[in-house]
Amino acid sequence: MKALALAPYHLFTHEGMRFAFDCERLTFIRVDDTAYALLDRLLRGQTLAAVIASLGSEFGAAEADRVAREVTRLRQQGLLRGPVTTYDDGDYERQIARLVKMTTNKIELYLAEACNLRCRYCYVTENDAMHNGLMPWEVAKAAVDLVFRRGESMDSIQITFFGGEPLLNKPVMRRVIEYSQERGQAEGKKVMYSLTTNATLMDDEVIGWIKRHNFGLMVSMDGPPEVHDDNRVDVNGNGSFGRAAANVKRLMRRRRRVTARCTVSNRHLNLYDIVTFLEDFGFTRVGLHICQGKSYRLGPYDVGPQHRPDTERELRRMLERWLRQVKAGEELRYDPYSGTVRSVFKRERAPMLSCGVCRGCTTVGVDGNLYPCHRYVGMTHYVVRVAEAS
Repeated sequence: MKALALAPYHLFTHEGMRFAFDCERLTFIRVDDTAYALLDRLLRGQTLAAVIASLGSEFGAAEADRVAREVTRLRQQGLLRGPVTTYDDGDYERQIARLVKMTTNKIELYLAEACNLRCRYCYVTENDAMHNGLMPWEVAKAAVDLVFRRGESMDSIQITFFGGEPLLNKPVMRRVIEYSQERGQAEGKKVMYSLTTNATLMDDEVIGWIKRHNFGLMVSMDGPPEVHDDNRVDVNGNGSFGRAAANVKRLMRRRRRVTARCTVSNRHLNLYDIVTFLEDFGFTRVGLHICQGKSYRLGPYDVGPQHRPDTERELRRMLERWLRQVKAGEELRYDPYSGTVRSVFKRERAPMLSCGVCRGCTTVGVDGNLYPCHRYVGMTHYVVRVAEAS
């Protein structure tokens, strides 16, 4: 671990209550006005003696002395004093050495390096992940064989269908399901599936697979028609909401739990209204994903620093809404906060490497090349190796 040149605590006010958050111990401490003033002045570099003297003239000598004693006791217990630490290079190296030895039972099939939509913000337009067509059955079969070999010692297999739009390659998806089910039954393994789709090609057969095998499912929908159709158009520039919505409603009649994946561009930052619409539509989980651009530039639809006031206002509205729902015991459909809250109260640090790149799952392109994840498909410099034929 290494020490950071950061303040040992952060002060904030919420709903009229004052808090200090210990950045190293991951602990919230509710404080009164006098303690807040003392801690604030210590952060500004004043000595404890000078702070006590100034507080005495404002709050009275007895009150200043009481708070100083309490803060001193907290510091003796290791709170509010730092240093704030984080992982160093040695920590990362040791973690990577452990992770590369992981056995994985997961594979992601990029069934279609093609799509029937032309979403304006799509991140794959600058590589070859939209130009190489559909995955042949031979490649898909080799990928299934690969994950069964890699997960030989495990009792389940996880296959994800991705793209592009994976339902452009429905015949191969069907064969993957049939073949993997046969292998799973023969080897005593449970085979699970997940699918990310724009839903415009979803039909009763696909809905049947989703229902029968309890697919993990994520549907790309960006909000009400005027938002969705502005972002997600077909090859002729026409909106896709009508087709997607009709298919999702048909799906919802057979499956209760459906997740919406909403991509937020700078053209539509009314996040509160978007999430409310998706929940009212019937989605049981809603996730927001912000267009943040490439590492080297922002695109015309990406959310940049100039949009920060709008996004912060909307995210605060969303947080206040979440708090109201928690207090009322309501179902949390949009919920990016619970994991963070649990980790703070359990005093858990964020993981060193939260991404599963190249270990938790490997993505197979249409040509059989293996990539660290689906975002690398079409980038030849990131090919891991060629999938082995069975």
